[in-house]
Amino acid sequence: SATMPAPILELSGQMLRDPVHLNAERPAAPATGIQQAVYPVRQDLKSKLLLEMLQREEIKNVLVFTRTKHRANRLASFLDRHGISVDRIHGNRSQAQRTKALAAFKKGESRVLVATDIAARGIDVEALSHVVNFDVPNVPEDYIHRVGRTARAGATGEAYTFVSPQEQGELKAIERAVGKPIERRVLDGFDLKAAGEVLEIPLAERIAAIRARRGEERARARAKAERQPPATERANASATSRPRRRRRRSAAVR
Repeated sequence: SATMPAPILELSGQMLRDPVHLNAERPAAPATGIQQAVYPVRQDLKSKLLLEMLQREEIKNVLVFTRTKHRANRLASFLDRHGISVDRIHGNRSQAQRTKALAAFKKGESRVLVATDIAARGIDVEALSHVVNFDVPNVPEDYIHRVGRTARAGATGEAYTFVSPQEQGELKAIERAVGKPIERRVLDGFDLKAAGEVLEIPLAERIAAIRARRGEERARARAKAERQPPATERANASATSRPRRRRRRSAAVR
């Protein structure tokens, strides 16, 4: 495990005789079999760039990392709409859903698996040809951990990182950590001025949409209330509509 919880350490001290704690350091650089490349791209064009790469390049299977669950969902929906077999794993999906998605990816039923860092912990896929950092990780060690999913057991693999102008600082930190600059590439024929797929809805737009929806709900509630008569009128109408019972006078027995 990357971290050892304190209760586990305490329990091991109670149950084991002279336990030994081995701490293995994470690798300081990606494996030599990984061919790394950076694709400078506008934030709103990342989804289209990935689609172009999937349609043009020989990508057998690819693990794509996004920063948030929301972006993972929207990216998976975008690729699915364009005919790419894709699934996703993140914290909002149940364990059964994540297990099913990973199994389909390993069997080749899904060509693309979109994941967040936390949900992707422990994933081991043999012969993974590509890893894509759709969003640049904030911590250089996470970059090394991500790209290390490919080129295992002496194999080779490709690791691409999509870098927007806003993510240049994170990229520089990664290059300092690995000790060298990463090759820059531009996809041939890719138009950086083309319309992109926005994966994050701006906060102001989300708030406006929520307010509009609530306003519509209040308007429907008022209209419904106006169509119904007041409670006193309903009670009077109910009383007048009831048929009056005729009282039977019993004849007096003399």
